[in-house]
Amino acid sequence: MRRGGDALATIALVSRLCADGVRPLKASEFWKLSARLDSGPSCLLGMSADDLTGAHDFNGDFAQRIGGLLGRATALAFELERLEQSGVRTLTPYDEHYPTHWPERLGPKAPPLLYAAGAIELLDSAGLGVVGSRDVSPTGAEVAIEAGKYAVVRNIPLVSGGARGVDQLAMNAALDSGGAVVGVLADSLSRKLRNADVRAAIHDGRAVMCAPYSPDASFSAGNAMGRNKLIYAQADVTLVVASDQGSGGTWTGATEALDSRFGRVAVWRGPGEGPGNEGLERRGAVPVSDMNTLSTLLDDKSPAAPRPGGVAEQVTLFDTTLSRLDPSS
Repeated sequence: MRRGGDALATIALVSRLCADGVRPLKASEFWKLSARLDSGPSCLLGMSADDLTGAHDFNGDFAQRIGGLLGRATALAFELERLEQSGVRTLTPYDEHYPTHWPERLGPKAPPLLYAAGAIELLDSAGLGVVGSRDVSPTGAEVAIEAGKYAVVRNIPLVSGGARGVDQLAMNAALDSGGAVVGVLADSLSRKLRNADVRAAIHDGRAVMCAPYSPDASFSAGNAMGRNKLIYAQADVTLVVASDQGSGGTWTGATEALDSRFGRVAVWRGPGEGPGNEGLERRGAVPVSDMNTLSTLLDDKSPAAPRPGGVAEQVTLFDTTLSRLDPSS
């Protein structure tokens, strides 16, 4: 994969590969930095800490940090080649197939780096998101399966998180029906790629598995929460099949998506729903009791309400902090 200077600089600034004691930028720090620059981050390559301080008015500590991160570019290039040989691509906002709507919907929470394997062109298309409890009831499982099949009827990708329960049921139903899936993972991408069914779907060009974390990163609650917002941002509409009330990853992810307007949220209201589904409707999720209602939502091409503080508004949003970047901000 040929990689431009902006993409390579982005990877050097935020990647946790080839760690050498210099703390990579968080997503919010990266977007602040991007808003400060007159061009892409490749303009920083080859600059010393003194150059960075003089040309961009960085404070000394931050200039040293940026210089140290960019100094990893050569070592990172070898690591990226190793990942590509294993089938894992590394995408930045400067690469084709990076989901361009993520910065619009997520603002400074959009990951500047995405590891992906499979049919990465599926990331260009909004799909039907399906999420829910790991311990879904048999009736709820039927709803998840029906939703997975319905994505195939609509000829759109099924977007989910690959976890046990609703996620896997919906994704397997879509694949078994000849459809395509986008798996946004909170667990190890490398481990997922060892699954024979996943490898077969990728070989057929019907699946992409992706994660904003290192491909070898293990599951954590924090990773799961970071992953959840990407599902809502990737999907045209996300259907919550079953949620607990007031707690749990499904509830927290759905309420965050509603409050922050990451994407359109629908909630199943019928046999198999979870104890928190009514609460999600009260908080603004659109009730769905059959696939016809879901069809109406998918047919409505009205754009999701813009998120306050999207990346397009970064210069204004961070005006006070950008006057002199500080790593602690």
